[in-house]
Amino acid sequence: MKQKLFSTTLANGLTILGECMPGVESVAVAFHVPAGSIHDPPGRCGLATLAGEMCLRGAGDRSSRGIVEALEGAGVQWGHAVSTTHTSFTGAMVARQFPTVLPVYADILRRPTLPAEEFEAAQEMVLQNLAGIEDDPGHRTLAALRLLHLPSPWGRPTEGVVAEVEAAGLDDVRGFIAGRLRPADTIVAIAGRIDQDEAIRQIEAALGDWQGEAGPPVVEGPRGPRLRQVTHDSQQTHIALAWSLPPYRADDSAIAGAAVAILGGGTSSRLFTEVRERRGLCYGVSAGYQTQRDFAATICQAGSTAARAQETLDVILAEIDRLPGTIEDDELERVKARVTSGLVMQQESSGARVGSMARQWYHLGRMRSLDEELARYDRLDVVTIEAWLAAQPPRDLTLVSLGPDPLEIPGAIPT
Repeated sequence: MKQKLFSTTLANGLTILGECMPGVESVAVAFHVPAGSIHDPPGRCGLATLAGEMCLRGAGDRSSRGIVEALEGAGVQWGHAVSTTHTSFTGAMVARQFPTVLPVYADILRRPTLPAEEFEAAQEMVLQNLAGIEDDPGHRTLAALRLLHLPSPWGRPTEGVVAEVEAAGLDDVRGFIAGRLRPADTIVAIAGRIDQDEAIRQIEAALGDWQGEAGPPVVEGPRGPRLRQVTHDSQQTHIALAWSLPPYRADDSAIAGAAVAILGGGTSSRLFTEVRERRGLCYGVSAGYQTQRDFAATICQAGSTAARAQETLDVILAEIDRLPGTIEDDELERVKARVTSGLVMQQESSGARVGSMARQWYHLGRMRSLDEELARYDRLDVVTIEAWLAAQPPRDLTLVSLGPDPLEIPGAIPT
């Protein structure tokens, strides 16, 4: 069955994306506002997360409890999240409930009350999350890696920094929401059992007269140093590596993604097989492709004992260096099978579809059909990937290790 995709941009700059899925009984909707961690002002890392929490503490004529009761009373599976670029409010429900819950989301976006008596509890929730992260050395290592490898402010931790969240006040939240929760560049994605014209009419009625210009563009700053050792008294060492790749919107992003998947994507990958299974150097190792709109990176991570950490790193680097010229057809076919399976199964989930549509629109300015996305991987072959790898060796390599002793990168790998 041919996909039924649609898009329209309202006069206030808000974009509506949709997919009619007559084979399901549900509707999923996601509201993505350009208010992510890259928009946190200096000295207030975590303000976007705190502001997103406060938006749910009261909106329109509903209290925090009233929002929960309105959504859960309609059977909505709801949530919110803050990413590097956006604050998102999501919901999945039986299709007939969408007109009932749309006004709730409109209030959250347009009329958050930001009650002063809720601020301390919201701030404490963010701080408790940060405390939990501090106890997770793997997360700490990856956060340090992103902070160094990605240009400022894209490397900021979305969850925030303890001292800066503690320093934030209600006026900071009010200013952030007034400046960033605007219709311009906001994406509303909806998928499921919907009528295209009716869905657009309903969303436009709720949000079409919402006013506000886009905020100022984000200024890209410098990257950090390429090597960092975080001293941590432990018998374990966590290792995180990154190097630059073309972003998702680049023509060769599928080639890059396939190469990274062969290297470290899943239990059949080179890294898992060589580092963990054959040599027993670590209890976990992987590599994945992570992209922003204008740049992307391989993020590779491993956890080992302190005694075997340097050997773990050496073998990882050797596997990276060995990849060009050694890829086998069956390795690529496994990657293509995983990608194909994931894309096809995504078509059965309205929630997965709203996430995919919004990501594609943000990165590409359009939506790709399933056939178009599958074709990007169907045409890949070993010769093409190996030629690309030979012309694109790892560059801008960044290493972070967290453990008792520093690690070294051999000179053969550029830093």
